[in-house]
Amino acid sequence: MKKTVLILCAALSLSACSLFPPPYKVPVPQGNLITEEQISQLQIGMSESQVIYLLGNPMIRDTIKPNEWHYLFSVKHATPETLTSGSDNLVLTFNNGTLTQIKNN
Repeated sequence: MKKTVLILCAALSLSACSLFPPPYKVPVPQGNLITEEQISQLQIGMSESQVIYLLGNPMIRDTIKPNEWHYLFSVKHATPETLTSGSDNLVLTFNNGTLTQIKNN
């Protein structure tokens, strides 16, 4: 009888953890949240200051390629309700202060 009660208690205590909902995980957004509307407003020929006004400062300004700006975005522990960006990796290339190329990955 003692063995049966002990086995039953052990089985119930081990399975009890799965009865609770999983803990809440806070979504951690990192980078520039860029909407589809902002991407549609980008135009070749815009100045650097116009791009900064529209999208904000870039996440990465490469020292080797100073004319290439990278706008990155990622979310860790994303849920369906989490905000999503229109672009995970947007690369803008400038020549003499004007936008010449847009790469949206």
